[in-house]
Amino acid sequence: MGGAVFDIGFQELIIIFIVALLVFGPKRLPELGRAFGKGLAELKRSLHDVKEQVETEFKETVDTTDIQEVVKGGSELKKSLQEVKEQVETGFKDAIDTSLGKETETGVNKKDAEGEKKEGLNARH
Repeated sequence: MGGAVFDIGFQELIIIFIVALLVFGPKRLPELGRAFGKGLAELKRSLHDVKEQVETEFKETVDTTDIQEVVKGGSELKKSLQEVKEQVETGFKDAIDTSLGKETETGVNKKDAEGEKKEGLNARH
């Protein structure tokens, strides 16, 4: 886009200049050029200001949304970890209870078996 303003090429600018020279004359052309330049500069400033405002608002919205998502994600992660902790604790308790129950049963069965053997031996003698 070198040399183009508003997608107007150099040749189009020359034609516009010649038409303006013929319509307004050489005396008013510099005045119109200054007015056009000031208007164009004001338009660029306005567009730049609007662009900055939109970018600022968008950035603030994105930052706020990101923070909210992080906080929400942290809460969800904490909840998930709590659930996993509870499941692990329950699993360990069940495993310990089951293990202790089997050991107790095994110990009781061994004692019963030993008691029966002793009774059997005592009865024979």
